[in-house]
Amino acid sequence: QRISYYSRELARILGMDEDFIDKIFFASPMHDIGKIGIHDHVLLKPSGFLPDEWAVMQGHAEMGAKILGNSKSPYLQMAAEIALNHHERWDGGGYPNGKRGEEIPLAARIMYICDIYDALRSKRPYKPAFDHQKAMDILTRGDGRTQPEHFDPVIYSAFTQHHETFREIFESFQV
Repeated sequence: QRISYYSRELARILGMDEDFIDKIFFASPMHDIGKIGIHDHVLLKPSGFLPDEWAVMQGHAEMGAKILGNSKSPYLQMAAEIALNHHERWDGGGYPNGKRGEEIPLAARIMYICDIYDALRSKRPYKPAFDHQKAMDILTRGDGRTQPEHFDPVIYSAFTQHHETFREIFESFQV
């Protein structure tokens, strides 16, 4: 649920039209649907991935796009676009295709920062949940894995200027 609300709010802040906002709200939670094809021993691994495991994990983006990709529904079309591209980075260092800048679809660029923020705030097998301040420190200063230059500068600026809104969304939908 949080992903839907983060994405919708960021799209609103960016001035997107109501059609785009509606689509991203319903499409964004499907970004990781490709993970259903990843074995639990990789998905739930409590430590870093070996190179072959990392390659398997990266495959979730293309797998998700394939699952969602043959629909006439504009919601599922956007969901497929997000699934495929939500790990692409503005600087070209992402995956699966190393897209950069505006080659990355807008919905995926929005989803990327929302996904990173939510991952930082959430407990994972390999890390504890971070509070809002620590998550924002990582997003604004970088930590080696996440750097400010990974994000579309306009989206990054909107997110950081309105970061308290995302904290409120997270706190409203804690599990």
